Amino acid sequence: MSEYKAIKGFKIQSLSSDPTADEGQIWYNTTSNVLKYDAIGAGAWGAGGAGNTGRRYLSIAGTQTSAVTCNGGPSATTATETYNGSAWTSSPAVLNSDKHNWGGLGQSGSAAMATGGGGYLTVSETWNGTSWAEGNNLTTGRTFTSAAGTTTSAILTLGETPGSPNTVNTEEWNGTSWTEVNNINSPGYLTGHSTDASAQAAWLIAGGQGRAQYTETWDGTCWSVNNELSRASTQTSGMGSAGTSTLGLVFGGYPSVTGLTEQWNGTSWTELADLTTARYTPGGCGTSTVALAAFGATPGTTTACEEWSGAPAVVKTVTVS
Repeated sequence: MSEYKAIKGFKIQSLSSDPTADEGQIWYNTTSNVLKYDAIGAGAWGAGGAGNTGRRYLSIAGTQTSAVTCNGGPSATTATETYNGSAWTSSPAVLNSDKHNWGGLGQSGSAAMATGGGGYLTVSETWNGTSWAEGNNLTTGRTFTSAAGTTTSAILTLGETPGSPNTVNTEEWNGTSWTEVNNINSPGYLTGHSTDASAQAAWLIAGGQGRAQYTETWDGTCWSVNNELSRASTQTSGMGSAGTSTLGLVFGGYPSVTGLTEQWNGTSWTELADLTTARYTPGGCGTSTVALAAFGATPGTTTACEEWSGAPAVVKTVTVS
C-alpha cells in the first residue's frame, strides 16, 4: 500500500536549530526534541494623521508612508490629498473627471492611477506626484471596481456596469492601454483585494457585494477559487485592504458595520486585532505588516486614519494534553 508521503511528497524537516520564522512552516527540533511551527505574530492598529475631507467609497494608492487619495463620496469629488506617514495634505491638483467608487492603484504616493468611477466611467488618469493626466480609457466603463499594480503594469476587475450590475470582466494595463483578459469566476463589487500586485503577478480578491465570503487568486493568467473569509457574510462588502496574494489584509466592512481585520497567508484567513473605529469602504494600502486604513463611513463619513503594525511570524512549540 502506498504511503501518504510517497503520494504527496510531504514530510516534516528535522533541524538542529530553529530556522528564520516563515509563517506556516513546521519542523522537528532535534536539539530540544520538540515539534515546532511558525505562527502569525500579534499586530495592532494605532492612530494616524486625520484627513482633511471626510469621504467614503474611495481608494488609496501607495504605502503607509507615501499615499494619495483623490476621490470619494457621498458626492463625487476631485479633491486630492497626500500622506507622508504622519499627516494628510490637501493638494491644489484635481482630477479631470469627478470620481467616486474608483479603482485606485500604485505603489507610491507619487505614482498612481485612478480608473473608472461613478457614472460607469471608462476614464483612466495617472498621478505623477504633482498633477493628474488622462490616458487611454478602460475597455468597459464601470464603478465599484477592484484594481492593483503600478502605472506600467496593472489589473482591474469586477464592478458595476450599465448592462451587468455585477461584472466578471477583467482588464490588464501595460502602461499605455487596457486589454481584456480572462474573467473572474464570481461577479460582484465593493470587494477587498491585495494592493501590491501587477498584471503578471499573483493577486487576491475577497468578499464583496454578491460574493459573500468568496476568495479568488490571480496567477497572471487565470482566476482560482480559494478558502473563504472567516467573517459573516454581512461584513464582507466594502472592506479596506492591503498586502499581497500570499500575505493579504482586509479590514472593516458592511452592511453590518465592523472593524474586523483578517489576514490571508496564501491558504486561509485568520482574525486579527480590530480597527479602533469600525467603518466601511475605507481606503487601504501597504502590506500585511505595515498598512494604512483611512477615511470611510461609520456610517457618517470620517477623516479618521489608522496605521497597522503587524508583528513578524513567531516560533511556537506544538503541545498535546
